[in-house]
Amino acid sequence: MGFLVSIGGQWHSFCCLKLPMHATFIQKVLICMIAGFLAACLIQWGKVFVEGADDALNKGYKHTSPAVSLTAKP
Repeated sequence: MGFLVSIGGQWHSFCCLKLPMHATFIQKVLICMIAGFLAACLIQWGKVFVEGADDALNKGYKHTSPAVSLTAKP
Protein backbone atom coordinates (compact mmCIF):
# COMPACT_ATOMS: atom_id res chain seq x y z
CA MET A 1 0.00 0.00 0.00
CA GLY A 2 2.97 2.29 0.53
CA PHE A 3 3.76 2.63 -3.16
CA LEU A 4 0.18 3.72 -3.89
CA VAL A 5 0.36 6.61 -1.44
CA SER A 6 3.77 7.99 -2.26
CA ILE A 7 5.07 11.51 -2.11
CA GLY A 8 6.79 13.29 -4.95
CA GLY A 9 8.30 11.41 -7.86
CA GLN A 10 8.57 8.02 -6.21
CA TRP A 11 5.41 6.74 -7.91
CA HIS A 12 6.66 7.88 -11.29
CA SER A 13 9.98 6.11 -10.89
CA PHE A 14 8.19 2.95 -9.76
CA CYS A 15 5.86 2.85 -12.78
CA CYS A 16 8.47 3.62 -15.39
CA LEU A 17 10.71 0.65 -14.82
CA LYS A 18 11.22 -0.74 -18.32
CA LEU A 19 12.64 -4.12 -17.35
CA PRO A 20 11.32 -6.94 -19.53
CA MET A 21 9.92 -9.95 -17.72
CA HIS A 22 10.59 -13.37 -19.20
CA ALA A 23 9.18 -16.65 -18.01
CA THR A 24 11.69 -19.19 -16.81
CA PHE A 25 11.78 -22.69 -18.28
CA ILE A 26 9.90 -24.16 -15.33
CA GLN A 27 7.19 -21.50 -15.64
CA LYS A 28 6.84 -22.28 -19.35
CA VAL A 29 6.57 -25.99 -18.59
CA LEU A 30 3.86 -25.31 -16.00
CA ILE A 31 1.95 -23.07 -18.42
CA CYS A 32 2.10 -25.77 -21.11
CA MET A 33 0.97 -28.42 -18.62
CA ILE A 34 -2.03 -26.34 -17.58
CA ALA A 35 -2.91 -25.53 -21.19
CA GLY A 36 -2.64 -29.20 -22.16
CA PHE A 37 -4.79 -30.25 -19.23
CA LEU A 38 -7.48 -27.73 -20.15
CA ALA A 39 -7.40 -28.84 -23.79
CA ALA A 40 -7.73 -32.50 -22.76
CA CYS A 41 -10.65 -31.60 -20.48
CA LEU A 42 -12.37 -29.78 -23.33
CA ILE A 43 -11.90 -32.72 -25.71
CA GLN A 44 -13.16 -35.22 -23.11
CA TRP A 45 -16.16 -33.03 -22.33
CA GLY A 46 -16.97 -32.91 -26.05
CA LYS A 47 -16.82 -36.70 -26.33
CA VAL A 48 -19.10 -37.18 -23.31
CA PHE A 49 -21.49 -34.53 -24.62
CA VAL A 50 -21.73 -36.17 -28.06
CA GLU A 51 -22.20 -39.67 -26.59
CA GLY A 52 -24.88 -38.40 -24.22
CA ALA A 53 -26.71 -36.58 -27.01
CA ASP A 54 -26.50 -39.69 -29.19
CA ASP A 55 -27.91 -41.86 -26.39
CA ALA A 56 -30.71 -39.35 -25.76
CA LEU A 57 -31.72 -39.34 -29.42
CA ASN A 58 -31.30 -43.03 -30.23
CA LYS A 59 -31.97 -44.77 -26.91
CA GLY A 60 -34.55 -47.27 -28.10
CA TYR A 61 -33.48 -47.53 -31.71
CA LYS A 62 -31.46 -50.56 -32.84
CA HIS A 63 -30.15 -50.40 -36.35
CA THR A 64 -29.95 -53.72 -38.14
CA SER A 65 -29.46 -54.19 -41.82
CA PRO A 66 -31.32 -56.94 -43.67
CA ALA A 67 -28.06 -58.65 -44.62
CA VAL A 68 -26.78 -58.94 -41.05
CA SER A 69 -28.76 -60.88 -38.48
CA LEU A 70 -28.11 -60.67 -34.77
CA THR A 71 -29.20 -64.26 -34.20
CA ALA A 72 -27.10 -66.90 -35.89
CA LYS A 73 -29.10 -69.36 -37.99
CA PRO A 74 -27.35 -72.66 -38.67
